[in-house]
Amino acid sequence: MKYVVYGDNKVMTGDAIADAVLAYAAALGENGTTDIVEIPTADDTGTAVNAELLLGPASQVMVETAPDDELEPEDDDLVGELVRRTAAVGGARFVDAASSHSEEPEAKRLRTDPPQR
Repeated sequence: MKYVVYGDNKVMTGDAIADAVLAYAAALGENGTTDIVEIPTADDTGTAVNAELLLGPASQVMVETAPDDELEPEDDDLVGELVRRTAAVGGARFVDAASSHSEEPEAKRLRTDPPQR
């Protein structure tokens, strides 16, 4: 599990999701564009909820290790979509970070054959 730290707030989510969000944020920042992503997390009572993050050049986002949790959210489709978006904005150098945990065929392909600028 990892925390995605956004300003004074942080949300806990799965490792692969957090890594993909961070890589996408870096690619967006590098290209001067923004996007909103929705990630699975839990509220203060442990109920599954989604958090929306505005990512872009002015975003101050970091990822830090969180306590392991057997209910770690996993969403291969979301990770795959973030990998696709990262590549689409020209973030080839960040794609490996975004796809390092994903078992999705496209993510595996991107690890071995990243897009060229």
